[in-house]
Amino acid sequence: MSRISRTLIASAAALAFSITLNTSPAAASVSRGYIDENAGAQNDFSDEATLWSGSAYQNSNAVGVIQAILYAEFIFDAQDVDCAYGSVTTWGVKELQKKLGFTGSDVDGVVGPKTWNKLDDRLVEGSVYSDSMLYIKYRATNGTTPNLFLRARVSGGTYMFKYYGGLFGGNAGWKQALYRPLSGRECS
Repeated sequence: MSRISRTLIASAAALAFSITLNTSPAAASVSRGYIDENAGAQNDFSDEATLWSGSAYQNSNAVGVIQAILYAEFIFDAQDVDCAYGSVTTWGVKELQKKLGFTGSDVDGVVGPKTWNKLDDRLVEGSVYSDSMLYIKYRATNGTTPNLFLRARVSGGTYMFKYYGGLFGGNAGWKQALYRPLSGRECS
């Protein structure tokens, strides 16, 4: 093989490696600043940020969406929904991943593309909540389908999740699923 051929092959390999390293999943929701809808409920989580203890969004309402799912799966109690991704949430996500059929290294406590995709498959459009909002049901692994989320009835509409007030009472109600970091330890 000539020196030019080896150089071209090495350059192509380096370029392919660089493209692979720089490619990231779609980030439409993150750039909008909130978890949003896509076409059909079962595509709504397809472009979400990876969440884990230590991520840029570890203390955000986006974490509250995952914690609401942990509540629907009977892994969390209502007071555990605090929008903070700490050791308890990491443990809860591992339990959820096991319920979803993950094994081995896929049970990592990180809500990345594989976990989001499995959760996406469990979303079902529900009834109309208001002129501007629609219920989104979550089909839990035990077969129940609670009205877990609200979603705006417009293209790219925002998600909201039911917040039960945190450990100390607090501000109960529907909260927008924002990626904005929280200053305190309670969903806002």
